[in-house]
Amino acid sequence: MPVEPIPPDAPCVADSYIDQYETLAYGRFAVVQILALVVGLDVEADGFVKLTADRLAAETDAMEVALKKAGALDVVTYKPAEGKPDVVGNAKSVLRRLVAYAESRENGEAIVADILRHENMSTVLRRRPVKLAAALDQAFKAIEKHEASLPEFAKWAHAVAAARDALGALNEGVRKARVDRREATPETEAARVKWLRRYAATKSIVEGILKPLGKVAMMPQIFDDLAEVHRAEGVSDEPAKADAPPGSPG
Repeated sequence: MPVEPIPPDAPCVADSYIDQYETLAYGRFAVVQILALVVGLDVEADGFVKLTADRLAAETDAMEVALKKAGALDVVTYKPAEGKPDVVGNAKSVLRRLVAYAESRENGEAIVADILRHENMSTVLRRRPVKLAAALDQAFKAIEKHEASLPEFAKWAHAVAAARDALGALNEGVRKARVDRREATPETEAARVKWLRRYAATKSIVEGILKPLGKVAMMPQIFDDLAEVHRAEGVSDEPAKADAPPGSPG
């Protein structure tokens, strides 16, 4: 019997961008976090909470079985292939070194604030690559604004634009690959739809436990697709590489 797709207006639906492979990372992360963070908050509900985690774990295992039967568990990620440039690592390195350079200039604090939009550097660097590309675009606009205060503006503009464009191309490539693999087989897509339903139901149940306790803010700690910065293995951004000295864009 075919599985009906999830209506786009269904309540508490998991993000539709979660592809078949990412279900494994998000599902297992949520199970661990539910058992670690939610069990014990409402002792009378603990049995139901554990059952909810067990059911998500079983659905995630079923998803893995479906993928194995399809003949592949290759994951399209941002990790560079052997011999290929580390586009994400380079983008982060350029941004970090740009900030270090800007800090060394007169009125550096204001320049850096514009580059990072008054956000924390570590938070910006840990964002998913799509948002990192937007951060590089913001950095480019900021140094254009402060061109008069940046003697090495030309080479930094080139470095930032190159890193932004390379990351944009990589983002598009990964997006297309993920769209393509979602449609790999009817069996894996049916399994993914079932998993998304279970994941959405798990969110609703956990939110129902947390809400009376005033702890709904914990949801992104439990369901990593809700988090601004990912922690689930397989969907997290790679850490930034060591930086070169300030003043050098590449």
